[in-house]
Amino acid sequence: MRSARRRARRSAPLVLIVDDDAGVAEAAAEAIGAAGYRTLWVPDGWQALLALERELPALLLLDLSLPGMSGSELLRLIRTRPAWSHIPRVIMTGTNDRMIGVREDAPVFYKPIDLDSLVQVVERYCDRSRPPLPAISESRG
Repeated sequence: MRSARRRARRSAPLVLIVDDDAGVAEAAAEAIGAAGYRTLWVPDGWQALLALERELPALLLLDLSLPGMSGSELLRLIRTRPAWSHIPRVIMTGTNDRMIGVREDAPVFYKPIDLDSLVQVVERYCDRSRPPLPAISESRG
């Protein structure tokens, strides 16, 4: 039973969390993990690029105010790479700019984040990114 759980866990969609605020990242990771998804947290854009080279996430959650490389710069790089440009993105920010979602073409969660709503968005995007189930036809005979 334990090994079956581990196999299912490893096959769960990955959510990459890019935020330099460990408290926010840990709370988001805990809520998302409790919903059955894998999470990987990195504190800056450069580490996010390294993570993207290793594994493609089903969803990217990111803060725009990151050290070194801003979240907006990271998003521009992601959009230019065909392998990454299809990854859905959700912004988490403490900035009180209501136009962020329009500029970045992504849903926005303003901090403090409602974790239940965040998990609902994660579920919607991750389920949408899974391949559709094949049609089942009944044979009559």
